[in-house]
Amino acid sequence: MIQTLYHDLTHPLWQAASIAEYYLRNTYTLRVLANFWDLAAQLWYFVVLGALFSTLAWRYLPKTRIRRTLQQRANGSIVASTLLALISPLCTFAAIPVAGRLINMGVPAAPLVAFVVASPLMNPSLFVYTAGTISMEMAIARLVTAASVGLLAGFAAQSAMRRLTFAVRTAVPAEHAPATADGQSEVEILAQRFRGDLLFIAKFFGLGIFIAALVKTFLSQELVLALVGPGSVWAVPVAVALGVPLYACGGGSIPIVESMMQMGMSPGAALGFFIAGPATKFSTLTMLGAVWGRRILLFYLGLMLVGALFWGFLYPFGGENIQAKTGGVYEELMGR
Repeated sequence: MIQTLYHDLTHPLWQAASIAEYYLRNTYTLRVLANFWDLAAQLWYFVVLGALFSTLAWRYLPKTRIRRTLQQRANGSIVASTLLALISPLCTFAAIPVAGRLINMGVPAAPLVAFVVASPLMNPSLFVYTAGTISMEMAIARLVTAASVGLLAGFAAQSAMRRLTFAVRTAVPAEHAPATADGQSEVEILAQRFRGDLLFIAKFFGLGIFIAALVKTFLSQELVLALVGPGSVWAVPVAVALGVPLYACGGGSIPIVESMMQMGMSPGAALGFFIAGPATKFSTLTMLGAVWGRRILLFYLGLMLVGALFWGFLYPFGGENIQAKTGGVYEELMGR
């Protein structure tokens, strides 16, 4: 029965693939589609795992205790808000309005700045995607850099609060608490949220895979090595600049970077891309400026770009040998 169901579901896909191969043979279109299919087959289960982690965090994080912690006017609240950003399932579009609502409720600005800065850089889904797709070392590096940039932003905002007023222009509603509708079991609530998270993540992850397929098709390995390889002094600045047009979302950027690392992109350049990408998304900047104002927008943008350059040049931490994951085999790039 399972084999019959599998055949019924996949047979149209294989038919479509055969037709496409017949009519698009020896074309760039077929190469893009083949690369897209190959990347999707390699990475789809990380999308599922990431959505699962996001759903569990949304349901079981102690929200009341978190709110009380953020209302403490002490350095501990900045540390706590940074840690919360790293484990929160909120994307940037949700994190900024939620922070805006909390500041209107009397929560100090400094811990919320730390939360907004660190939130797009790391969450449970991104950690799973990065560890599975690139390496655990890169996932830990992203975690460390996200925490450091968030802490720096929070303490800098706390210091500046003596001279600046962090005004929120618009009151925006926070995300609703988990539903407990009559007749819905715990499993049904989790399943409904999981379905929504999976569809949301898969949409942007698919866009990232498509861009990665274009990169693998049209960029040569020699060009990637020359621009962002370990031998290029401009690797990190170029990667930070590439984050502007190529960054789709947190999860969607991972297959792009993975493809470029297969072609020789240095780990430091990859880390710089991961940090700068969220900071330069037009939609993120627009929302941040509308909710928090121009001062916070410029502060946020400058801090993220400086952090991207700093950590990009510093990484890998204490090591000179740089390795890229190529088809499951690690290949030394130094000395090329």
